[in-house]
Amino acid sequence: MSITRIELFSRKQGEPGVHILFLVLAVMLLSGCKTVPIQDRNFAGNGGFWEQDENMGFRLHRNAGASDAVIGTLYASGKNVLLNGEQVKVSAPVKNNAFISSGMQSGARIEFKASDSTCSIRVDQFNAGKAYADTSSCLHDIETLHARIQAQNAVLQINVSQQQTSIMVLSGTIEVMTREDTGQFVVVRADQKITVTPDAIGQPHALAPDEIWQRMRWREDFQLYKTVVDWRKVVSGVAIVALVAAAILFGKGRGGSGHSHGFPRHR
Repeated sequence: MSITRIELFSRKQGEPGVHILFLVLAVMLLSGCKTVPIQDRNFAGNGGFWEQDENMGFRLHRNAGASDAVIGTLYASGKNVLLNGEQVKVSAPVKNNAFISSGMQSGARIEFKASDSTCSIRVDQFNAGKAYADTSSCLHDIETLHARIQAQNAVLQINVSQQQTSIMVLSGTIEVMTREDTGQFVVVRADQKITVTPDAIGQPHALAPDEIWQRMRWREDFQLYKTVVDWRKVVSGVAIVALVAAAILFGKGRGGSGHSHGFPRHR
């Protein structure tokens, strides 16, 4: 819309030119949003984070939270990431008791909102797939097909198959127990791994450095993105809106002076 058309519209309708300016400004702000890769995927603040590979799903609960409370943000990689059955293209807020799944050639990351030391997150229905978790200061209670894991201030990777649950601890200390007997638990420390089957829980074993790298390669197979504001584009848009506003005000000032805006006529 040209400046002249905005001016004429403004005179006919009263003051809608101001509304048009606000609309243009809103469009500029939206157009200033862009999608960029998440570069440092190993940092998510005090709430911690969870990353999952393709073909897996789980349900997520947070203590002392209402069912509609937002507990974190989901970032999707690929076309088959679902949040409560709805596709997530880039990111979406995650509410309490949500079910998250990732299909073929897709992965996901959930960054949890920071909370106090009483924070507790429960993960259940985790029956197959790979996950990487940084629990930070929030207690994570994770239930797989065979095991129950309690971790706080720890970094770990979990691999669940039909036959067993394999857990690798990268830092911190966790407690692992079978799903059927939660009264007996085994402490697993940094650079150790443990395997749990439907009938028994093994003993911790030391991890070799190359084994850690091999088991974590799946995280490199997908790229995660987030939406940010390109402030340079927004400032440029605001400047354009300001010029249009100045033109409208100048036109109104000239219109109120009583002089004709047409070309002078020859007598």
